[in-house]
Amino acid sequence: MPKSNAQRALVVGAGTAGLATAWWLERAGWDVLVVERAPSFRAGGYMIDFFGPGHEVARRMGLLPALEARRAPISSVTSVDARGRSRATISAEAYESVASGVISLLRGDLVSVIRDDVQAPIRYGTTVSEIDDGAVTFSDGSRESFDLVVGADGVHSRVRELVFGPSSQFVRYLGHHTAAFSFQDASLSARIGYRYQMLTVPHRMIGCYVVRDGAMAALMLYRSSSQALPTDPAAALRDRFGDLGWVAPSLLSVVPKDIYYDEVSQVDMPTWHRGKVVLVGDACGAVSLFAGHGASLAMTGACVLAEELSGGFEGAFDRYQARMKPAVEHTQEFGRRFIGWMAPSSRWRISLRDLAFRLSGLPVVRGMIRGSVMPDVDGVLTPA
Repeated sequence: MPKSNAQRALVVGAGTAGLATAWWLERAGWDVLVVERAPSFRAGGYMIDFFGPGHEVARRMGLLPALEARRAPISSVTSVDARGRSRATISAEAYESVASGVISLLRGDLVSVIRDDVQAPIRYGTTVSEIDDGAVTFSDGSRESFDLVVGADGVHSRVRELVFGPSSQFVRYLGHHTAAFSFQDASLSARIGYRYQMLTVPHRMIGCYVVRDGAMAALMLYRSSSQALPTDPAAALRDRFGDLGWVAPSLLSVVPKDIYYDEVSQVDMPTWHRGKVVLVGDACGAVSLFAGHGASLAMTGACVLAEELSGGFEGAFDRYQARMKPAVEHTQEFGRRFIGWMAPSSRWRISLRDLAFRLSGLPVVRGMIRGSVMPDVDGVLTPA
């Protein structure tokens, strides 16, 4: 039921950014509607390391116990060769000393935890087809008016396209495609165990790990000169990874139809708002898989936007952008540097990364890794 005399907010996108925004707005007294183009909730996705300011936002939301309950029990990160033999390992303890407070979990688990605490209705299978400031036409032809429209619909934002113009103006392609999926395979789960194991060759990487209930999750990453997405992602993966050993043949034999597959890109916009419309998360500041921190920044952006709106519309969007954009730009720059760590272009770069893994127990090396892989996003949040 709509709240009487409450301002109406439309949130487009039911991912981390959209649901976190809905959470904060409804607690500030807004009457919120969420729409999501996917026909149903999308579980799974790839593993994320959740920490930084988003971790603090989750604490303020009271969600940390639920997130901890979904923590992936990964004991180490191991680089393997084409026969599955260990090349180098960094323990969970060493990694967590670099990334303090990190919670490793599936992206879908984070979204699920937020969704379970949101009261606003979610219309799945629905997106926007026209936006005239606060007047919105939906994909089903219906029309409604809102005091606020939040585009939280990701890198390929429909809201951004309708209000700000073609995505080509704002999307920076980082030269790679990625895919993630999960499946059940008891024998393979026993072989991999609760370790994140990855096979890296120049310009290609396969990672897999066991999550709760013995399910397997896989991540694939490869360099592509073409930004265009293939019409058959499973065939594209077989073409790119079919010559590799280890568990590659097993993974390629179980690629599901609902696989997550996308380009690896960043979004860089000079202005994140126009009229009653404002963008949050990847829609205005995608930092990319290489940077990580996307979920953390999405949670932070939702909180900051709600804080700035608490005093009214006047200047709120400008203040929100002024607080968030420096952290986004810094993280994006870090992400472009991190390509050499996550998708090394040569065998000697792979060997250098593996050497850092092997020496990660040394405090001086941990300090070097922290400086190489940790973007500075401090100072975005106001004290609680």
